[in-house]
Amino acid sequence: MSKVTVVPADGKIIIENVPNEMIRSLLGNGTLTTLNKIEPGEVVKAGMFEIIVLEHLEEGTAIIFKNALEKRMQFDSKSGNWISSDLRNYLNTDFYKTLSMNFGAENIIEHTVDLTTVEGSKKYGSVQDKVSLLTCSLFSKYHDILEKYKLDKWWWLCTPIDVPGWEDCARAVYGIGILYYFSCYIDGGVRPFCILKSNIFVSKVEE
Repeated sequence: MSKVTVVPADGKIIIENVPNEMIRSLLGNGTLTTLNKIEPGEVVKAGMFEIIVLEHLEEGTAIIFKNALEKRMQFDSKSGNWISSDLRNYLNTDFYKTLSMNFGAENIIEHTVDLTTVEGSKKYGSVQDKVSLLTCSLFSKYHDILEKYKLDKWWWLCTPIDVPGWEDCARAVYGIGILYYFSCYIDGGVRPFCILKSNIFVSKVEE
């Protein structure tokens, strides 16, 4: 279990089992707090990443990366089905390892991704992920928070499209907040979504 203990009387900081990237980040900023003290809509730094707090849930805190990953990526080479997509595989394998180094694997909570389409079809079911993308419904739910940061340059969502002939397309956010779609095999922005334990330490980002 990760543990950071601050002793105000003598200024000592006791750190146990905290990932190296998080240590470097926390010690480089004097404003430390726990994630559950951050208001939805605020930006904090956790490890090497800046994240936007979306909502505090019973099981943890829902967050999205403020900045898309540096590398733009295909959703998949042939299908807009999130379950079998190359992007899902990457986020939950190679990228998950990077997150584990920053947040601690035990602090990343597996969550259910509801793949109900915008058209209302439930044929894609749901899936369990450590790291995912926003669905269309979650994007709508958190729209007011995300709009504040003017997240331009289009980026992928994970909701499938249930329209005949569009099987090779995937949902995305276009411009400053329009729900759209693109061919799954072109390179798009990747802005990971996950749920973290609410008691992890983060550093506040000065706007």
